[in-house]
Amino acid sequence: MTLTVEKELPVAESEKAKKFMEAVKPLIEGIEGCKVNVTSKLGVGDPYTTITGVMPIKGEEIINLEHQEGEVWLVDFWATWCGPCQKPMAHNQEMLEKRAADWGSNVRIIGISIDETKDAVVKHCEEKKWMSVEHYHKDKSTYKNDYNIRGVPTCMLIDTKGNIAFKGHPQSRDLEHDLDSLLSGETLTGKGCASTEEHPAQDGKAEMPKGYKELDSAAVSSEISSLYAVFEDLTKDEEILKLSANMQKASSILVLMMRYTPITEKFIGKYENERRLEGPQDNINKLKTVFDEKVKGSFEVILKEKPSDAQEKIQKSKPRLSLKMNEHGEF
Repeated sequence: MTLTVEKELPVAESEKAKKFMEAVKPLIEGIEGCKVNVTSKLGVGDPYTTITGVMPIKGEEIINLEHQEGEVWLVDFWATWCGPCQKPMAHNQEMLEKRAADWGSNVRIIGISIDETKDAVVKHCEEKKWMSVEHYHKDKSTYKNDYNIRGVPTCMLIDTKGNIAFKGHPQSRDLEHDLDSLLSGETLTGKGCASTEEHPAQDGKAEMPKGYKELDSAAVSSEISSLYAVFEDLTKDEEILKLSANMQKASSILVLMMRYTPITEKFIGKYENERRLEGPQDNINKLKTVFDEKVKGSFEVILKEKPSDAQEKIQKSKPRLSLKMNEHGEF
């Protein structure tokens, strides 16, 4: 069993993250398979901090991107070699061609490329005719650590006051509408926005997230412990091994995601048994029967099956149970 706890707090709560890590360090020291990492990073709701050390694709002078009050920014982190980055960047160009007269200098659409060289960006943007966008090469910028950019494409929207209003995938929102909204002084809502409450509550009641229900954490924990022996037996069953030998996927995975809601002082969660079966249909049917008979519990069964004639061998391994906390405090 492994335990991983990860959480990123806003910069304003950096002292809280530091105190937490200091307190938890002696508790986990020497425990194998236990990793705890709570940090504070610039994120949605925080003031924009100047991105330093980038280089315009036209010119050799390294500059800093300083926000001016009244401006609305769309900052798009991308790369010329990134397939999913191409459509959003083309859309950036289209928006500027369509709305430049309306927006004037109040809206800036900025592309920051993570390509190895600036020359690749210049060539690509000139060929695509994407030169209305303000393009910069990352050069020696520390933006990746400052803003915790884990992959591209990722974009940020900065409001007129210089606060980060949204951070996420550029195709997850109507960016043209968002830019207009921010110019009008409106507050953005939805996933990835500063105004979105992760645990909204009215009149002392917490909203139940989709797919969640109240769980007895002690009962679920006991049930999972009892299922270890079941999974162990399955890995030693000759009939099971024979059935799964020529399947691409043959697994039964327990997934438990839980939240503790301070308002109700109760645990809510999702408790599922995800069964993935890919291979000959006859083998799939037999394994489904085995799982139905032997893997029983209070979980919801999520069946993912894909008939296939391929005879590719799969690597056998014992069932594993891992716990990880995401940005919502879910395990």
